[in-house]
Amino acid sequence: MRRLVPFVLVAVLASSNASAAEPVFIDTGTTADAIQEALFAEVQHEDGQFAEEVDQRMEPWKVAMISAILPGYGQIYNGAIWKVPILYGLLGYFGYRAFDNHDSYTEFRDKYAQDPEGPEASFFQSERDRFQEKRNQQLLFLALAYLAGIVDAYVDAHLYDFDTISEEGISSLSGPLEPSPSVSISVRF
Repeated sequence: MRRLVPFVLVAVLASSNASAAEPVFIDTGTTADAIQEALFAEVQHEDGQFAEEVDQRMEPWKVAMISAILPGYGQIYNGAIWKVPILYGLLGYFGYRAFDNHDSYTEFRDKYAQDPEGPEASFFQSERDRFQEKRNQQLLFLALAYLAGIVDAYVDAHLYDFDTISEEGISSLSGPLEPSPSVSISVRF
């Protein structure tokens, strides 16, 4: 019934007299305002009340903020649950590697601090610097994985209704009243 309403509205508005200043589409006989009103019209129930479709979804920025506090929340909220193990796997791996490299860094730092002039001091210093660099790199990757989870939650929340809008958009209006020949070409790679 809901899909029939735009067709009826377009037909009714097309049959009404359009103002002279408003352009009329020759192929359908409708005006631009009539099409816009049909697309954004509210459905009227039998009792005369208009149905208000209240979007129960949160704003994308709210999903991103909650996902910043609780990583993976945005993926669950948006229905992409399969991304949660990947996100937590990345966070766990980079976090573990950062802690492991930090432990090695502190070990070689302490050995170098005990004997900075000893025969193995240059080895301890180079290993200390190497593990410090690896630790910092893993912390950077951890931060990037964390931010990627937040950005993914925001984008998914923002594009949640994208498929629905494109399927029910202008293509739901009827085509030309008289069929005309057309040619279509599809290229697949």
